Amino acid sequence: MLTPLDRSKTQRFHPGEELPLQTNLLWLIVSGVVKSYTISEEGAAVTLGFWGTEDLVGKSLSKVEPYVSQCISNVEAIAVPQSQWDLVSQNLWHQAKQIQQLTFIVRNNRTAKRLWLLLEWLAFKFGREIELGKLIDFKLTHQELAEAIGTTRITVTKTLNQFEREGLILRPRSKFIILKTRLSKN
Repeated sequence: MLTPLDRSKTQRFHPGEELPLQTNLLWLIVSGVVKSYTISEEGAAVTLGFWGTEDLVGKSLSKVEPYVSQCISNVEAIAVPQSQWDLVSQNLWHQAKQIQQLTFIVRNNRTAKRLWLLLEWLAFKFGREIELGKLIDFKLTHQELAEAIGTTRITVTKTLNQFEREGLILRPRSKFIILKTRLSKN
């Protein structure tokens, strides 16, 4: 569903780089994963979302200060000036649905359930089918998972270890996760 924007203007970013933020500019992600976040008054990172192919990110979509869009993987994105936002309106509807899904996940009372729902969502959105299940093959630290669901890194590590003991996930390489169960559409 990529919109008819000029793909020759695709820019490349590396993991850890931030997408430039301007109030009259959005970024349409062509490939890769971007995490948007802010910093709380206490100095803690608060994850606002994970975005991938066909998603839009940018300061203009948030009233949160500060607002950061950081690449988690190699990213290709197209800068969309305000004069072309009508070309990407369908992407905004899709994004509104994702925000509601993420809100549902983080509002769950049980930490293990929040983490499991987030892993299912990440696998559905970014994962790819392999023989053993659904592979989330971009690096996501335990701290980033903790920030996304409002818990501690230690709790995420313990819960991931529990999931692995229960045979729900595999972690064949550092920071990569395979969900072994059937995923339901979120």
